[in-house]
Amino acid sequence: MVKVVIVMPSYNEAESVPRMVSAMADILPNIKNHQVELLYVDDTSPDGTADIVRQFQKKYPWLHLLVNSKKEGLGAAYAAGMPYAMEELKADWLMEMDADFQHPPADIPRLIEQIDRGYDYIVASRYVPGGSIPNNWSIDRKFLSVVGNLVARITLMMPHIHDVTGGFKLSRVKGFMDEFDFSTLLSKRFAYKIHLFFYMVQKGAKVKEVPFAFGNREEGESKIIKNEMQETLRVIFLLQWHNPKIRRFLKFAVVGGTGLTLQTLFFEITSVFTHILTPSIATVIGGEIAIISNFTLNNLWTFKDYQVTGAKIIGKFFQFNLTSLLALAIQFVVLRIGEFFARGNGLIIQFFYFGAIAIVLVANYYIYNKFIWKTSLK
Repeated sequence: MVKVVIVMPSYNEAESVPRMVSAMADILPNIKNHQVELLYVDDTSPDGTADIVRQFQKKYPWLHLLVNSKKEGLGAAYAAGMPYAMEELKADWLMEMDADFQHPPADIPRLIEQIDRGYDYIVASRYVPGGSIPNNWSIDRKFLSVVGNLVARITLMMPHIHDVTGGFKLSRVKGFMDEFDFSTLLSKRFAYKIHLFFYMVQKGAKVKEVPFAFGNREEGESKIIKNEMQETLRVIFLLQWHNPKIRRFLKFAVVGGTGLTLQTLFFEITSVFTHILTPSIATVIGGEIAIISNFTLNNLWTFKDYQVTGAKIIGKFFQFNLTSLLALAIQFVVLRIGEFFARGNGLIIQFFYFGAIAIVLVANYYIYNKFIWKTSLK
């Protein structure tokens, strides 16, 4: 028998506590072969949430309470509650779960039964067959959820996992959560879950997704915040910045953006504002300035460990220029194709324009690694 502790952050949940505790009283004692307990982590709710939990503690020995001194956010509540559950309550498994019934208590046994099947990370998933999000959500909220999750899957290189932004999960303690330093958690808000998910996968956790229907919040204060997407992207960036391969690619993208900025500034100053040069001449000279800047910065920064020095620089710079001409050829071909399909539609042309930039970015990165700095993409 293993011990599962459900860590449930709360803030102003006074109205939902009686319903939640009643639901847990019907479910937890009936879970076979495992001991399941509930830990409320309350952020000093002004509505007296903690006092209500304390009243129920007199009746239910499986109910626990941890009160934070101040409200810092969902991630901070888990950063306090999970170590407490492991150290004080001796949890073998940790379950993340909301206090507002968006995560249905009835699904708890379905997640816990996967423990005996050898999984390390059991995820209630909205985006596998059988899972869902509320139909009555606004378009903005659906977009935030679906696109935010898709961006996280792609940028964290976890396309095989369908729901990486959900907050209803079960994590093995031994060898996984007991080795995580919660003081390093990258977000005190919603994006904490991205960091923990990335950590578990990097640790080699065997992941199981269990479909569930994400519910509507009925009571209490909404946890949805307008800048949730920005916070998620920030955490993703920080996680990937510590990945050497991704860090090099990000440096490469920054250098490319610097070159594009220099070219644009030269064009605007010499052609648009002062008319010193014709647009075509300004574009060519500005392009060469960008090439020189890109080669120099990539050599000194992006590919610092493979830096080209001495007489070899001349040959490599020549190769770099040829690569840039190839990039222009790719853009030309893609945009010609775009013109054929667009037939004057500006939106379609924009799609092909940015698509060409993406293709060139990836192609150049491969060529630079393989032939110029010869990193072999390691």
